[in-house]
Amino acid sequence: MIRIKDLYVYPVKSCKGVRVDEIRLSPTGFLGDRNWMVIDEQGVFVSQREQPRLALVEPKIMDDTLTLHASGMPELVMSREANDGERTEVELFGEKISSLSTGHEASSWFSSYLGGDYRVVACDPEFFRKGGVQYPSRDEAPTSFVDNYGILVVSEASREDLNRRLVAGVPMNRFRPNIVVEGVDPYGEDYFASASTQDVTLRFIDICYRCNLTTIDQERAEFGQEPLLTLGRYRSSKAGVRFGNYAAVAGGIGKTLSAGSPLEIALNF
Repeated sequence: MIRIKDLYVYPVKSCKGVRVDEIRLSPTGFLGDRNWMVIDEQGVFVSQREQPRLALVEPKIMDDTLTLHASGMPELVMSREANDGERTEVELFGEKISSLSTGHEASSWFSSYLGGDYRVVACDPEFFRKGGVQYPSRDEAPTSFVDNYGILVVSEASREDLNRRLVAGVPMNRFRPNIVVEGVDPYGEDYFASASTQDVTLRFIDICYRCNLTTIDQERAEFGQEPLLTLGRYRSSKAGVRFGNYAAVAGGIGKTLSAGSPLEIALNF
C-alpha cells in the first residue's frame, strides 16, 4: 500500500523544515509553506546557496505564531500573519514579484545572524506567481516563494536506494520534500500523474532537477560533493539530475492531508 510517511512545511525559505502530522492545503500548496523569504540589499532572494547558515535557523509553529531559533540569537516570535501591508518588489530567480514587508524586527534579526543588510518579506496573497520559473514552460497553479512548484514529493525507497550507493548515507532533509511516500519502488514517484486521499487530489507537473543545495549538510551548514555527485552518475538527463516529483493541488483546497494516509496513485505511462 502506498501511503504518506512524513509531511514537512518550510515557513521561511531555505530555513529548517518542520515535520507535521497534518497540514491544510492552500492554492499554492501547503498552507504557510515558504510564506517568508530573506532578501538582500538589492531585493534579491537569499537561500542556502549563498548563506548556508540559513539551514540552522529552526522554526517552531505554535497556534498563530512562528518562532525562530538559531545559535547565539534571541528567539524571534512573529505572528503567522506578520506583514506591515507595505508592498515591495523582490527578485526570485530573475523574476520580479510583489511581496509584503514584515517590518524591522525580523529584518534586524536576520541581518544580525547573517552579518549583513537583509530584509524579510512575506508572500503577497494578491499577486499571482506561476510555478516553474526555471522550467521551459510555466504551470498555471499559483505558487509561494518556492523555487518552482508548490509540493515536492520524494519516496523513502528512492533515498534508500541512493544511500546504498553512497559511502555515507544522507538524511531526507537534504532534499527538502513536502511529502515523503512509502510503498513504491525506488524512483516510482517519477511516474505519478495524480495522488488522491479522501477529499484531496494532487496533480503532478514535472520532475525535480536538483542543485548543489542537496550537498549542504543541514546540521553543520557546510557544502560537500554528495549526494549530487553520485546521483549524477545514474540519474542525469539533459535537463539535470532527477530526484523527486513536483505536484500542485488539483482538489481539496482548505482540506487537510495527514501523515499515514493511504494514497491512490494514477501513473503517467
